[in-house]
Amino acid sequence: MNFSEHFSRPLPLNLPGTLRLLMVIGMMVMPRGGVLAQTVPLPQECNEFAESVNRNQAIMANFEAEIATFAENAAAASTLDEITAAASQYVDAVDQVTNSLEALAAELESLAFTDAQLQGYRDDYVDVLAGFNGALDTVNAAMSKVAIVETESELIASLEAVEMDSSTAIEQIASLATDESNLIDDVNSYCGVE
Repeated sequence: MNFSEHFSRPLPLNLPGTLRLLMVIGMMVMPRGGVLAQTVPLPQECNEFAESVNRNQAIMANFEAEIATFAENAAAASTLDEITAAASQYVDAVDQVTNSLEALAAELESLAFTDAQLQGYRDDYVDVLAGFNGALDTVNAAMSKVAIVETESELIASLEAVEMDSSTAIEQIASLATDESNLIDDVNSYCGVE
């Protein structure tokens, strides 16, 4: 079987030997649209997106475990030093998760999806991650004040601030969790995952 008829013949060029050879090779290799970039199939892009989302699930699971430990330590705390130590533990846990979420958002932003719909989902997910970080930062700022109090009167004022900031942050996180869940459902549907 002769495949030569399936390939376009290079144009005759009046260029010096090596340059002509390079041009001919380039024309033979170049796809017919004149674009040299290779596109990534949608299933591969979906898998890349899923890997990032799954990392977020792992980050949040670790954070929940840290918060459970914090809750136990906070419940057992009876002195000012124990309360500030528990608050410091919380601040450290939130710092770790916000750093991880920022890194994940940067990783997602660096994914150069060719599919426009998947690009939109990626951008929406980055927005959800930024929202989680914003809500966590709000509570963390208040809890940081608890971690450094030196008197019981300062502690009471700081705990009141944590309570107010926490209620707002909890509402934001609940809303963002719903957005995240809906977004994951949309991506799964779009990517053909049942």
